[in-house]
Amino acid sequence: MRTILQDQTLKALWLQELDQMRARVAQVRTAIAETELNDFGTQELAYFARQSGMFSLLPLTEGQEKALTAEHGIHVVKGGRVNVARLGSGDIGWLIRAVHAVRAQA
Repeated sequence: MRTILQDQTLKALWLQELDQMRARVAQVRTAIAETELNDFGTQELAYFARQSGMFSLLPLTEGQEKALTAEHGIHVVKGGRVNVARLGSGDIGWLIRAVHAVRAQA
């Protein structure tokens, strides 16, 4: 890190990459909220679009977390923590459908 921050060219490149990643995560968060509204007509995950950062908490019980993993292959950390930054555009609808499916079982 010291090497990057002390070199103006490397620092500028790093800051550019950081901005690109922030923009991508923000885009994923917006897509989650928009996809849920368009596909389900609900806004249970609309808060994703108002947050920032790599992770968010899904509104799930412990049983729903287990069902998400067992039935849909989506692993979350206890407490419903999901890595938003790792989601690709093809993952968003899949995640939302799975969350709605396990919440409907409750």
